[in-house]
Order: sequence, then C-alpha cells, then structure tokens
Amino acid sequence: MSRILVLLFLMPICSSVLGGHVIKDCKSLWLTYEGGHYQPVSGNQAESVRTVYFSIAAESYRGQQLLIDSNRPWSLFINGRVVASGKTLVLNLDSLSDLYSPNLFIAVHGNTSLENLKTQIVTPYEIPELMPDRLVRGATFFRDFSILVSGILLVFILMLFRSNPQLTLDYFSFTKIFSVQERNENLLVSRITSSVNLLFYLFCALLTGFLLTNVFYFSGTYFSVGKLFHIDSMARAFEVWVKLSLWVLVLLAAKLVVVSIFSALFSFRESVSFQFFNFLRFVLFTAVLTTVLSLIYFIFRGQETVFYRNMILLALTMLGIGSVMALIKLLPRAPFSLFHLFSYLCASEIIPLVIIIKIFF
Repeated sequence: MSRILVLLFLMPICSSVLGGHVIKDCKSLWLTYEGGHYQPVSGNQAESVRTVYFSIAAESYRGQQLLIDSNRPWSLFINGRVVASGKTLVLNLDSLSDLYSPNLFIAVHGNTSLENLKTQIVTPYEIPELMPDRLVRGATFFRDFSILVSGILLVFILMLFRSNPQLTLDYFSFTKIFSVQERNENLLVSRITSSVNLLFYLFCALLTGFLLTNVFYFSGTYFSVGKLFHIDSMARAFEVWVKLSLWVLVLLAAKLVVVSIFSALFSFRESVSFQFFNFLRFVLFTAVLTTVLSLIYFIFRGQETVFYRNMILLALTMLGIGSVMALIKLLPRAPFSLFHLFSYLCASEIIPLVIIIKIFF
C-alpha cells in the first residue's frame, strides 16, 4: 500500500527524452559504506561501486524534482524503504518531504556498477506523455507475498494443532516460560527429535525467516547482513524467505548439537530436552511479539528504519532474558555449584547469542 501511495503522490514522470535544467548534481554527495562507516566515493570507485548513498534537504529545493537515470536497472531506497526500481525516474521533492521527512537519506543500488548513474535535482519537466510500460511495476508484490506466507504459516500451525493439541499448547504457553516452577506434563517434550517436534522446529524456522525477510526488506541496507538479501520481486522475496528459513533451521540444529555436546561435558545430560524446549518457546514468544508490533506499526503506516533496528534489539534482548531464565530454571535441577552451571550456560547459551548479535551489529 505504501508503494502505491508513492506512485500516486510522487507522480513519477518517465520520458524517453530527458530535459529540464539541472539545479544540482548529487554525484558530489555520493557516499559508500565501507569498514562500518560512510565515506565519500572517489573518482575511481564510481566505476565499481554498486550502492551509493546521499542526503538531500528537501526544504532547500521546493518545487524541484529528483532525477535518477541510468542505462542499467537500479533500485531506489528512501530512508531505508524500498520505493521503486527501473532505469529512469523523476520524483517530486515536495511530495517526498511530505511522505517521508524533510531530510531524505537516499540509496541507489544496482545489480552491476553504477558508473553511468545520474542523480540530479532538476527543474520540473514538461510531461509530453506518460509511458505506463516504464512506470514501476509490482508495487504491491511484497504485500501479496506477506499475505501468501501468512496463509501458509496459519495452515501449518492449524495442522500442528490438529495433530497434537497438547504439545502445541505447551509450545505456545508463554506464561510458563517465565515461571520458575514448571512441570513438563507432555512426554513428547523429552523426545526432542520426534517427528512432531521436528515439525515445530520447521515452523519456528519458517516464521523467523518470514520476520527477517520483512526486516531486511523494510530496513534496506541498514543491517550489513541485509545487503545479501536484496528483494525486488515476489519471486526474489520467496527465495529470500526460503534461504533465511533454512539458515534459521541450520542454526537451531547447531544449537541442539552445542547443547548436547556441552551438557555431556558438564554432566547436564538430563537437562538437554528441557533446555532446548525452553529455548524454542522463547524463540516462538519473541517471533509472535515482534509480529504483533510489526502489524501495529504497519497499520499506522510507519516508515522509519529505526523501528526495525529496535525490533531486532528487542528480539535479541528477549533471547538474553531466555538465557537468564534458563539459569534460574536449571539451578534447582543442577547438583553442582552456581559457577559450574554458569560456565555451562556461557558455552551453550551466552556465546551463541553473542555470535548472533555480531551478525546484526
């Protein structure tokens, strides 16, 4: 819906003949992101760089337009949000200021080098004729993708509930994850490699992969890892979702292996099933919480990249709380000292969490 509004209010003017007076060439403002910070693009870099960034104070150019033109396809991000893709586009800066903010942070990403890219502030164009074949297509592809994936996940969880209602309720019993005194009444909890549990791991991976797909799509290149998952079509969105889900599934399997190995080393073999089950419930709780927050933010048409950064921070914080709860719950079960238990949790919980934090930041 947001990209439809962009098309309606920004009035992109596409013409095969470029005209108008150039007010400012933004090439002098180009930045590239290297080594954890932004730095100016030098002359020799312009031939090889694939993503350029620059800022515009829209209030300083009232009544003017932003021209983006190249002989190769590119994708446009404004304040971390995907706006359009194509080869030639003209956007009204007053409308951009109203839709986003007076201070625009713009990124242009190309699948190949951007050596022939033009980014200029120009006087208004005369519109000889709108050419629909060159306007941005697929304005609602990500909305359609989200609806389809939400339907798939809903059917998946309903099937899991019908196959084993009690285990489903145990996984989604979020009050128990913060309860110090807990009893595992379902025998399937202790069989972490049972077929039903494996289906829950798959659901958890698909849901988490879907949330990460949304984060990387709406935050653009804010997260360095997000640069590996550029989304510009529905097919690409499904591809990214599947890849992220597989990565999450691999990480869950690695987590289980790590817990199994260190539980044997620290003589905590009887706690493997309980600890991993508790971890899965925290992941599901975090996924549901962030989904609700994202839905509310989407309803109110939020567009700030900082929201998605804070959402990732919230998710990582919740996983950190999960590690603390694991310490509290394992303490009555552990026949060893607190230092022994803390060392075990450092190896099986805290260090993997630090690695995940490093991936995002």
